[in-house]
Amino acid sequence: MGSARTALFNWLVARHTGGTFILRLEDTDRERSTPESEAQILRAMAWLGLDWDEGPYRQSERDEVYRAAIERLKASGAVYAAWESEEELEAQRAAARADKRAPVVRGRRDWSEADIARFQAEGRRPAWRFAVELDGRTVIDDYVRGEVAFEHGAIEDFVVARSDGTPTYNLAAAVDDLEMGITHVVRGEDHISNTPKQMMVIRALDGTPPQYAHIPLILGPDKKRLSKRHGAASVEDLQEAGYIPAAVINALALLGWSFDDKTTMFTVPELVERFSVARISKSPAVFDLKKLQVINGRYLRMMDDATFTATLMEHLVRTGYVTTPEQEALAARVAPSVKRKLSTLGEFDILAGWLFRPLEMDPEAWAQLTADVRRSIQVVGAGLGRLEQLEDWTAEAIKEVLQDQLHVLGEDARGFLEPQRVAITGQRVSTGIYESMVLLGREQTLARLRDTLAKLAEIWVA
Repeated sequence: MGSARTALFNWLVARHTGGTFILRLEDTDRERSTPESEAQILRAMAWLGLDWDEGPYRQSERDEVYRAAIERLKASGAVYAAWESEEELEAQRAAARADKRAPVVRGRRDWSEADIARFQAEGRRPAWRFAVELDGRTVIDDYVRGEVAFEHGAIEDFVVARSDGTPTYNLAAAVDDLEMGITHVVRGEDHISNTPKQMMVIRALDGTPPQYAHIPLILGPDKKRLSKRHGAASVEDLQEAGYIPAAVINALALLGWSFDDKTTMFTVPELVERFSVARISKSPAVFDLKKLQVINGRYLRMMDDATFTATLMEHLVRTGYVTTPEQEALAARVAPSVKRKLSTLGEFDILAGWLFRPLEMDPEAWAQLTADVRRSIQVVGAGLGRLEQLEDWTAEAIKEVLQDQLHVLGEDARGFLEPQRVAITGQRVSTGIYESMVLLGREQTLARLRDTLAKLAEIWVA
C-alpha cells in the first residue's frame, strides 16, 4: 500500500506538470527482488491505471552503467578500498555504542602495500566505500519536511560497491537519477537517511541532485505501521476483496494529502488537476479500511446498472465465484438488486450467495426464527398461503399481497417480512425480499417456504 501511494503521488506530479513518469525497478537486493515480486508490482500498477512514460528499467540490467560510475569515483578519489572484515567492522560499532556515539563505520584509508598484499593472500577482496568528508553537513531542501540537515559526522562511509563488484542501492539509485535526468523524487520518509548519501554520489559525479519530497509513512488505525493485520497490506489484497481502482486511487490520494478540509471524493482527472506536493502533510497517514469501504460503496452506487453489472461480473468470473453460463446469467440478473447495498464486490456472497446453493440456515437466523415457533409458523404459513394463489410473479404483485397479509395479521413490516426472508434465504441479510422471491422464482420460493414451515412444525410438535 505504501509503495502504491508513493507511485500514485509521483504519477500525479508528472501528470499535473506535464512531466515524465519513469518506472524503475530497484532490484539490487536479489533475495527480495524476484520475478514474482516484479510481476506483482506491474499488475498493481496496471490495475490502478498508473501508466508510465519510460521503463520499466531494472537495476539488475544496468551493471555496466554502475561499474563505469564506480570507476569514475575511484579515479577521483571519492571512494576507497575497504579491507576490513565483518568482525572488525562490528568491533567499530560496538566501541561506538559503548562510548554512546553513533555506530558509524569508517574504513582505514592508509593501508600499506604489505597489508594489502597480506589481505589478498588471505583471499580478501575489498568493498568500496564513499569517503564522507567529516567536516560539514548535507542539507535537503525537502518539499514536505522543509530543510533537513545531516551532519557528516553521523554518516558512515557507506559502501557503493560490494567486494564482488556489484553496486549497492545508494550507488545505483544515485547513478540512475543522474543518468535518467530525474528532476523530482517523491518517496517515503523511511528513505530520508539514504538521501544525503545519494546526493554525495551525484555531486561526486559532477551532477546536480533532484528535488526531493519525503512523504509520511502509512499507519493502521492503531497507529502502528500498516500490515496484513489491518485487513489489507497490498493492492492485490484490495482487488481480491472486490474494491475498484477508482476508489482505491481516491483513498490512496487522501493518505497524507488533502485538497481542502471537506472534499473527499475525486475522480482521477480531478486529482491530476488539483494535486500538489505543497499540500502533503508531515504527519503519518492513517489507513482505515472502513473509510475505503465507504468510498468504494459510493463509487459502486454512482455507476449505471450496465457498468456496475459488467464490473461485478468481471470480479465474479476472475475470482471463480461463477463458473458456468447459468451462474453468470443469474449473477447478471441479480446485479442491479445488490448495487445499492454493496460496499465491495466481495460482499456479493453475503447478499446473494444463497441463490447459488441449496437452502442453508444460518444458525443465528434460525435461532431468531425459532425463538417463537408458533408465531413463525403463523407468519410464514400466512405468507405461503397468499403466494400460492399468486400467478403474476412480479416484485410489484408479491409486494401487494404480502403487504395486504401483514395488515390482516396486524403485523408490522419487519415482524412479517423478516421471517419470509429467513425462510427462503436462510439468512437475515439479502437482496430485497420481493426482489429475492422474483430472482429465486415461483416454484423455488414456494418450495423453500414449505420446507422451512415443515421444519418449524417438527419443532412445534416435538
